[in-house]
Amino acid sequence: MATKMASRLEEYFEERTNGNLRSIVKYNQDSHDVVYLRDDVAVRYTEDDIKKAVDESRLDSLTAPVYKDTFAEDHGELTCLVQCFENVIEMNFVLRDGVGAAVALDAEAFAETQGIVAEARKIVIEERE
Repeated sequence: MATKMASRLEEYFEERTNGNLRSIVKYNQDSHDVVYLRDDVAVRYTEDDIKKAVDESRLDSLTAPVYKDTFAEDHGELTCLVQCFENVIEMNFVLRDGVGAAVALDAEAFAETQGIVAEARKIVIEERE
């Protein structure tokens, strides 16, 4: 299931991000697979760095039930956790506890979507300056 999702995400983001896809890593409870890793990003990370990032994504996926209990029932299941950094957007697509795919995009790709989150993120960055 995670393999199919990761493949679909890779195709989706490659088509829509104009070269700004950084990485896609699928993970389950006890392993991970780097589906895509852009060359300039790969030189910045060791295998241990990748394992640490995957562990964080896996841990985040385990918190999904907390959100279900926090918000009204009409929210439905948590499907994605997003972390917006100044230069990179990290998205953790959660299938179930400990299973999902982590996708990283250059912030430029996210801003090009003209979405509500991208505009709110822009305001925060401007306020930091």
